[in-house]
Amino acid sequence: MTSEGQFIPVHVEVLSFASLFNESAFPLAVDTYQRGFVWKDDKVRQLADDLSAYQQEADPKPPYYMGTVLVHRHEDKEKHFLIDGQQRITALCLLHQQLKDGLPDKCALTYSPKSARCIRAASKVLREHGSRPDAEIFDQIVFTVISVDRVDLAFTFFDTQNNRGVPLHATDLLKAYHLRAVDAESVARKEALQTLCAQRWEGIQRGTPVLSHDQEFAQSLFAKFLWRARYWTGQRVSLGGHDALMEEFQQHTWKSEGDPATIPLYRSRHNRLGTALTLRRDGHGEIHTNRISLSPKPEDLPFAMRQPIHKGIGFFLYADKYAALLRRLVVDPNDSVEVLRFREVYEKLVMANSLFLREIFLLAAVMFADQFDDEKLWEFSLWLDHALGAIRLEKQQVRYEAAQNFFKQDTLNLLDVIASGYRPEQVIAHLKVNHTHSKTYADETIEPGKGVQGIYKQAVLAYYGRIDVTSLNGKHTWIDTKLKEGSA
Repeated sequence: MTSEGQFIPVHVEVLSFASLFNESAFPLAVDTYQRGFVWKDDKVRQLADDLSAYQQEADPKPPYYMGTVLVHRHEDKEKHFLIDGQQRITALCLLHQQLKDGLPDKCALTYSPKSARCIRAASKVLREHGSRPDAEIFDQIVFTVISVDRVDLAFTFFDTQNNRGVPLHATDLLKAYHLRAVDAESVARKEALQTLCAQRWEGIQRGTPVLSHDQEFAQSLFAKFLWRARYWTGQRVSLGGHDALMEEFQQHTWKSEGDPATIPLYRSRHNRLGTALTLRRDGHGEIHTNRISLSPKPEDLPFAMRQPIHKGIGFFLYADKYAALLRRLVVDPNDSVEVLRFREVYEKLVMANSLFLREIFLLAAVMFADQFDDEKLWEFSLWLDHALGAIRLEKQQVRYEAAQNFFKQDTLNLLDVIASGYRPEQVIAHLKVNHTHSKTYADETIEPGKGVQGIYKQAVLAYYGRIDVTSLNGKHTWIDTKLKEGSA
């Protein structure tokens, strides 16, 4: 019911897969805010096996129920947009293509290039899999179909349903929650801003993985970087997880007052003048009070890592900025000498280290770059690798707890030192004083190239051009030499 007492039309019915398409007034489509198709081969095979086993059961048997599908009827665009259920529907469409030599009528599903790769893989699985149902299955599969004609109501249904036990990633739930929170003074502007936010989110989701190839960029961004950067303060260093992400980026976000398309700004190194930021329809940002217009580049957004996050637009802009910053450090083309030298340290030294220590390295680096831009980024990366490398040399097996303890057992949490620092030299001095590890490097007797510790040691010797030596004793002096050579 609306504030005026009018009921918002919600239509619920049970439809077969065939009827979902045949009885629809508009084609079935996927809107821009939707997650791409991500089903792995094993899930596709399981679907084919389950449907085949169902058809082999003796008659009479009940229809094969596949849960709820949520649809947004968009009259202006003349589309029925899938809000929830698109993974199942897409997989069934691929099966339909195999069994009936084509997609269902009124199928207008489109996907990103990343989704297309998963779709090709799923099609290959279905084509080569021995256990498949026959074409009658599409009349036997049924769904509960909920249709709404307002996108904010669709988000409400999606958010409610998936917070009650459906196993979606936290990032999928956060996306739906904050898209629903986007508002404006008119329906047209609201939808335009929702589209802009959805496009920014899609760009984040398409990001190249930075830690492991099997981990989606958006999930990694929030779980490995943003949550830790905000939560790991002082001795408070913990594993986190789904509930922790939802608490920090949903429950603890702030509702903006006044114009719903305008979010407050906070004084930080990135912002000295502005008090608020309005997202315009063209994707540019406008800062109040002096009306400074920003480019659409997310790196230009005047946010700080640990600032309050505002619901809706504020969430998407915040995520976009730090996704861009992480990509800038690791994967995107760059002509900054400091960034290129940082990237060389990461690729030649840190990549030879434990995955947990790589996570810690990039987390601290993102916070450092956020605070100080490129200034002394290379020097910082060398001293940080020096500190983390000592952990590798001390432990043949680096567990997650060892990475956590790097922050927890420090005299001051390194992330706090970065966040409160005014100069990069302050952070570097902290690393040099508190993480010299002279004894560790002096006492090591690891054979270069042998085992995980030897692989890291060999990488260090190669990077510093010390192929003629077999000991890392005095490594801290090599850093100074390297820096002098780089500045020459």
